[in-house]
Amino acid sequence: DEKGGCMAKSENKRRTKGEGSLEFNEKKKKWVARITAHRADGSSFRKTFEGKTQKEAKSKRDEWLRHHKEESERIRSNEAFGKYVNEWMENVGRNGIKAQTYKRNVRTIRTYVVPYLGEYSLSELDTKTIQLELVNRMANEPNAKTKMPNSFSTIKKPYDIVHACLSYAVKVGDIASNPCDNVVLPKERKSDARQIRPLTDEEAKRFIKACSMGVSSYEWVCELILYTGLRMGEACALCPSDINLKESYINVHATLIEAPDRKAAGTGFVYQNKTKTNKDRMVYLGSRAKKLLEERLETCPAGCYLANQKPFPTNLIYLGREYKKVCKRAKIDNVVGLHDLRHTFATKLIRAGVDIKTVSEQLGHSTISFTLKTYVHTVESEKVEKMQALNWA
Repeated sequence: DEKGGCMAKSENKRRTKGEGSLEFNEKKKKWVARITAHRADGSSFRKTFEGKTQKEAKSKRDEWLRHHKEESERIRSNEAFGKYVNEWMENVGRNGIKAQTYKRNVRTIRTYVVPYLGEYSLSELDTKTIQLELVNRMANEPNAKTKMPNSFSTIKKPYDIVHACLSYAVKVGDIASNPCDNVVLPKERKSDARQIRPLTDEEAKRFIKACSMGVSSYEWVCELILYTGLRMGEACALCPSDINLKESYINVHATLIEAPDRKAAGTGFVYQNKTKTNKDRMVYLGSRAKKLLEERLETCPAGCYLANQKPFPTNLIYLGREYKKVCKRAKIDNVVGLHDLRHTFATKLIRAGVDIKTVSEQLGHSTISFTLKTYVHTVESEKVEKMQALNWA
């Protein structure tokens, strides 16, 4: 008897995943089936079905599940992937990632994913389509902005986003399997290695001289980066308490990042109490860097940043422009950006014989292998010079 005697409170046998619970409600004198369902955006909600008998409650639940699944699959499978991937990034993909990573992913979706795959529906996105229309096209066509071949990392970024989005689509039941699983990425070419533009020794001398002209209040920041290898966000996040002149080091534990709402943030950048790689480090100072900091510590008001001597962050875009102005005065051509100075510092250390582990730690890289990959040409050229200098006489 479904209700008689002791009256079973719930189903005792193990339920299939997705069936939810089924139990008798004493107050309502009805059987109640409950499940956790999902909306189109992936968010969950509770759905309840009632019946006078166990069979009736189960029947209502099963009918709803069957209809909901068919309707969901019909709607989602016909939806344009461009809309789907944007909704996924906004509601799911942004969770657990940094604000800067989210912004970069949004740009990647806008630049590559939507133009190449956006008009296809979920049901049309098979392995062949992704292989031909995204990966192969990016591998064979020049970059629209640089007019150069797309690097391996440039191709992999949109692929990774598409793969993650479609993995989620499988998880919530919008598609049966992930077509990206069998897509083949091109091999990483040697020419894809990070291209750096360090200053030559002669250019560095001219750059330092141009920094002493007093044309910009940010000249000293550029010079400090050249002497320490700091990222520009790290250099501009420095406060007086981060400097230890007695032990000759900087405590690097923060950076400036682009504000989520640039208009509301004033300069467009905000302080973040962690570095790009979430690694605090001590950056040791040479005599020139120490002198620069000594001078700024004497004039910096309390509660202000050393870079601009103000209580609000520096605009890093403006700082980048000031760097190029200094380079122009120094007659240095083909500059990329302020990161040139960080590369110059690292190259100088490697050529001075400093071991790669120390270089990596000073720069705050996530791994030593990343440092090696970035400065592979410098490291290899130093090996060649040392071998050629061997004297067996």
